[in-house]
Amino acid sequence: MGEKKVVNVNVAYALGVLCIILVGATVGVVIFTGNTDNNFADSHSHSDSEYAALTAQLAAANENISNLNTQLSSLQSEVTNNSNNQTTALYARIDALTTQLMATNSSVKTIQDYYNSLIYVYSTENHDLAVNLTTANNQIASLQDQINTLTAISNLTVSIIWISNQTVSQTAGNYTVWSESTNYAGYVSIQISSSTSNTYANITYTSHGVNYNNQINLGNSGTGYFPILPSTNVSVAVGNSLPSGSATENVTIIYFY
Repeated sequence: MGEKKVVNVNVAYALGVLCIILVGATVGVVIFTGNTDNNFADSHSHSDSEYAALTAQLAAANENISNLNTQLSSLQSEVTNNSNNQTTALYARIDALTTQLMATNSSVKTIQDYYNSLIYVYSTENHDLAVNLTTANNQIASLQDQINTLTAISNLTVSIIWISNQTVSQTAGNYTVWSESTNYAGYVSIQISSSTSNTYANITYTSHGVNYNNQINLGNSGTGYFPILPSTNVSVAVGNSLPSGSATENVTIIYFY
């Protein structure tokens, strides 16, 4: 754009100078012609050859003026054409740059979309992996708990207290019964502290075709152990074999499996 301004200013300046020259030349020819005619009319001292020479000079000057006018018109047309051509070229360049910018923006958007899709996939995969890892860890923890439970069961280290320090009283020859159920094979411990040495503990149940019925004499104090199978009808009894009187027992019953 700066170059265009410089060119236009130089051309305008040249046209101005040319116009001044043309005006000066025209005025000079007019003055010269007027003076020549006056002198010729007053003195008639000039020869025909001098007049012919002056006429030739005048014709040459007129021709020069015509040529300069032609050049002036040509320069004006050139200025107009150059201005239009430069403007057209400038708009063409702007259009080309606009098209290039649009293409670049489109390419950037494509890259950005691809980048965003990669981020989404990466985040989704990480999220899924985190979820799967959490699920797997939970399953592992659950399985480990089951393993620990089964290991404890196989070692008969799991216990449930059925009766804890319960005091019961009976008349002579009677007993107290508690009904329980078992899910696993194991054993039952019956611990007593009694007012009489004629105290016993008894367990009966039916399981897997086995009819179990066993009684252990515990005296004033002791613990009896009974094997147990899975059953829904386990009867646990603590009683006395006194012929008369009454008995009081403190009882604790624990199921181990």
